[in-house]
Amino acid sequence: MIRMIASDLDGTLLRKDWSISEYTIKIIKEAQASGIRWVTVTGRSDRGARPIMENYGLSCDYILMNGAEFRDTNGNLIKSENIDTDLARFVCEKLHRENLGFEINTDRGDYTTTMELAEYSDYLEDGYEKLFEEKHNIRKILVFCDDIPKIRRIKQQIYDASGLSVLSSFENNMEVTSQKAKKGIMLKQAMKHFGFLPEEVVVFGDGENDISMFQEFPCSYAMINGVDALKELAYRVTEYSNDEDGVAKTVEKFLKA
Repeated sequence: MIRMIASDLDGTLLRKDWSISEYTIKIIKEAQASGIRWVTVTGRSDRGARPIMENYGLSCDYILMNGAEFRDTNGNLIKSENIDTDLARFVCEKLHRENLGFEINTDRGDYTTTMELAEYSDYLEDGYEKLFEEKHNIRKILVFCDDIPKIRRIKQQIYDASGLSVLSSFENNMEVTSQKAKKGIMLKQAMKHFGFLPEEVVVFGDGENDISMFQEFPCSYAMINGVDALKELAYRVTEYSNDEDGVAKTVEKFLKA
């Protein structure tokens, strides 16, 4: 019996233009009406994820920033994992030396060192050091870089030097969190919070940062448009892509079974 469905956003539930179809909205609401708990599991912060779902009239629980936060439908923080302050400073200094702008997600909001990300975060005119001086709890550090060899090199260097979780949602980005902040680990916490069992949970994902979910939960569906590493771990691969309502078409089969 399915009691919880956990779905990634980008590349999974969302289409390429970040929209959700009327059909997918209908299926999510039908699943919830049948008693299934819907959890959005994403690398985005609350500020980046909740407005998308609410814009389509959808209310659900959230695992955010790759597992750094678990929030309920009302936005209440249930559990969080922070990056060690010294390690967070090391990462910021490394990115600054590499001349990369980046976003910092904290317990008090989302901030950025580059105007390119200022649409989604507050621009740090005086630099990132302000966050350390004000003793913010840092949940995640995000960077985009279209120089793929460069971002891969930096990912490896940061992982080797810090032991932090260094993952990607896209080929051109890097997401740094605590090793305890992984989607699968936090989803397991949410599962226990609601009193469910692993076999009662279905997970959907498409990227590298979804791997931990697939390692923790046996009923895992990789999007047909997903990365090969995830497909190899999956119980099944969806017949349709994120642009073709792949999640909703799979869930509809569950509801009709």
